[in-house]
Amino acid sequence: GTASITISTTNVGVTAISSVQQDIRVLPNPNKGAFTVKGTLGTTADEMVVLELTDVIGQVVYSGKATVKNGEIDEHIELSKGISNGVYMLSLRSGAMNTVFHVVVAQ
Repeated sequence: GTASITISTTNVGVTAISSVQQDIRVLPNPNKGAFTVKGTLGTTADEMVVLELTDVIGQVVYSGKATVKNGEIDEHIELSKGISNGVYMLSLRSGAMNTVFHVVVAQ
C-alpha cells in the first residue's frame, strides 16, 4: 500500500512577520503505543491544541489537549495497552491550523 501525509495550514487574522516554520514530529514512529509530539507550530503564541488519534475507520482511540508555549509543543502520549497494531491518524488542531500525521503502532 501507499502511505500519504496531508498537512493543511491556514492563517487567520494578523500574522507577525517571522521566519518561524511549522516543524512538528511524532517520535518515535513507528512506536509501541507511546510517542511524543514535538516541534514548532509556526506561531509564537501560547495556545491550547487538541490532539486526537483515530483508527482507519475513524474511531477515536485517544483524545487530549496540550498547551503550546511560545509556539513549541512537547507532548507525550501513552495509548492504552490493548491498542491494535496498525496505522492511525493523529490530528493536531488549534484555532489557526489542523495538521494530520500518520502514526504507526507496531508492538
